Amino acid sequence: MSAPGEDHAGHGMSGLRRTGRAARLAGGAVALLLIAAVLMVAGPSEVLRLLRESDARGILLAGATAGLVTALRGLRLTLLLPPGSLGPARAIPVAAAAQAAAALMPARLGELALPWLLKRECGWRPARGMGTLVAARGLDLVGLGAWAAAGAVWSWGADQPAVLGAALLLLLLPPLLLPMALRLGERLAQAFLAPRPGWGRRWAERIAQLGASVEGIRERPARLLAALAATLLQWGLIWLYTWQLVRAIGYPWPLPEVAAGSALGSMANLLPFNLIANLGTLEAGWTAAFVALGRPLGEAAASGLACHLWALLFIAMWGGIGWILVHLGRPAATDGS
Repeated sequence: MSAPGEDHAGHGMSGLRRTGRAARLAGGAVALLLIAAVLMVAGPSEVLRLLRESDARGILLAGATAGLVTALRGLRLTLLLPPGSLGPARAIPVAAAAQAAAALMPARLGELALPWLLKRECGWRPARGMGTLVAARGLDLVGLGAWAAAGAVWSWGADQPAVLGAALLLLLLPPLLLPMALRLGERLAQAFLAPRPGWGRRWAERIAQLGASVEGIRERPARLLAALAATLLQWGLIWLYTWQLVRAIGYPWPLPEVAAGSALGSMANLLPFNLIANLGTLEAGWTAAFVALGRPLGEAAASGLACHLWALLFIAMWGGIGWILVHLGRPAATDGS
């Protein structure tokens, strides 16, 4: 016979699971609607034509640039970890494998691959690895915000107060919101979870470990700044290979326009609507951004979907190589921290 507290804990956990499942189903439904809308505007035959007639040299060049992005992700992972934890030779395959899982598994469930891989490679408990994941995603938001802000200023000018205000928000919100969210999460966990025996106390401890892991990264400012520089360069290379893809499918758009439109369109990935690989949300944001930059609606929609499919192929290719290299290595023993 279970204790009353355990009964309440079980009901609480089952309620959380039902809520999470409902949220994932709703997000998936919205993503499907967005995919259908983009396909209707672009025309499936046009998307297939763009993929079939893509320039092979341009695609190979874009794939090589995507490989450089993967290498930078691995370098950033090395910088986010304590010195000596994981060198670039192992961090690059880990980053490639984690990125592929995050992109290709439904409802962003693949984000949990990085903590699991860090447990395998470094012997860390999952909560500690989650701190590294949160820090990496925080840097991604900072990098994306910086490029989107630059894109907004380039596209519409800094002399308009609304554009300048939006650019400042994109620059300042990500680095401010992450520490605030972590502190709020810890306080709520201590107030509502820690007093509960069993699952409540365990989750409060995990949230505290996550916060401590992120705080440890902030206590290494030189490595954090180097990781930020790697993130900004990583996003720059993402826009470069996006431009290479746009040219390969037959649209000779200028690089600044592609970088601006891609950065602004990628902000749609922050929406909580995801089925697999941000399909639907990314295309919707891309289409809106490039229409605002003066491109025809059908052209914007078709180019966004075609480029996204090629990019997913690169992620799968480099991620597959990463998973093979990861599993060729020897896992570490789990630590007690």
